[in-house]
Amino acid sequence: ILGSWVLIVCSSYLWNWYRVEGSVVQLAHVQARAFFEKDLAFRRWAAIHGGVYAPPTKQSPPNPYLSHIPDRDITTTTGKKLTLINPAYMIRQVYELNDVSKENNVVRSHITSLKPLRPENKADEWEQGALQSFESGEKEKSSTEVIDNEPFLRFMRPLITEQSCLKCHEQQGYRLGDIRGGIGIAVPLNDFYAAAELQRRDLLTAHSLIGILGLLGLSFGLRRFQ
Repeated sequence: ILGSWVLIVCSSYLWNWYRVEGSVVQLAHVQARAFFEKDLAFRRWAAIHGGVYAPPTKQSPPNPYLSHIPDRDITTTTGKKLTLINPAYMIRQVYELNDVSKENNVVRSHITSLKPLRPENKADEWEQGALQSFESGEKEKSSTEVIDNEPFLRFMRPLITEQSCLKCHEQQGYRLGDIRGGIGIAVPLNDFYAAAELQRRDLLTAHSLIGILGLLGLSFGLRRFQ
């Protein structure tokens, strides 16, 4: 009886330990989806409005990959010069504000394509595989990967060509409904793993206490009825 009780408590602990491990990826996946939806909403808003115009600066020079657009650079009635910031350019600048590409503890976002306008948007090996899977009908791709020696959950969904996208990308041969690329999200897992470790410690403490109390109760009961 005592051995069976120990086996039950240990089995319960191992099962809950396994569930905690799985919850790390599930929670990171939820966060990745949220960031994807946020980035997609920003992209759609900017695309619907044909992009946004801003004064050209060192940080925001006229985009050479939009030179085929006649009104990339305009001058207002007061003589102020403005240049077009398309959705991809806008989102990239937002993520570069805090040099997130150099940090391992922040969520990363990367807009990419198998036919990128901008060379820096070229897909890496993982992204290429994800984009090719979209061509085969998959709706999203995710997996745990190591980036800069740190664990990340990588997540990607495709970008479908809409009417507002054709202003910048029609010259590449895209048509409505085509898969034009994808938004890749990389969620750092270290904070999730740290939280999971605390949960495991609590589980160990709780199961140890329950196990000891159970053994004491069983021992008392067995002695009493002998």
